[in-house]
Amino acid sequence: MRISLIAIGVLLAASAFATTYKWVDKNGVTHYSDTPAPGAEVVNLQSAQTFEATTPGTATSSRTSTAPGAEVPAYTKLDLWKPENEETYTNTGNVVTARVRIEPDLRRSHTIWLYLDGKRVDGLPGAGDSFTLQNVFRGTHTLAAVVTDQQGKQLISSQTVTFYMHQASTQAPNRPRPTPH
Repeated sequence: MRISLIAIGVLLAASAFATTYKWVDKNGVTHYSDTPAPGAEVVNLQSAQTFEATTPGTATSSRTSTAPGAEVPAYTKLDLWKPENEETYTNTGNVVTARVRIEPDLRRSHTIWLYLDGKRVDGLPGAGDSFTLQNVFRGTHTLAAVVTDQQGKQLISSQTVTFYMHQASTQAPNRPRPTPH
């Protein structure tokens, strides 16, 4: 049985180059060969399944791959999920971490930009899903994310979230609140 399976495997591999014949001998054993025998029938074998590998780095993600010259699939989602809308940060040292979700994954030639209070934040990495914003001072702020292509054209934008920064006063950090009369 094992030899028959090996023989079938070899014959299947060679089938792309030759005609395969099948017959059963007087002892009931099935044979496959590229040489016809008396009473043999031609076996029509399907071609083997093939796979064409891409060069590392040419596919944009495990979920996205396009042939050269093919149209790039559009992004279906850019979600700014951190900070949450109406979230309040207290005494963070003026630091806020922003987190995004993007589908499909960000293409190598595209960039994620964050806009704090309507102004683009420079100096952040243009890829990834986590961004640390420095020097976000007390007050009410808005934040949005945008993906652009290599020419700077906007491809997708997130929702705009509002968040609040509360910092202790440097002049009276532990000053008690006045009691109402």
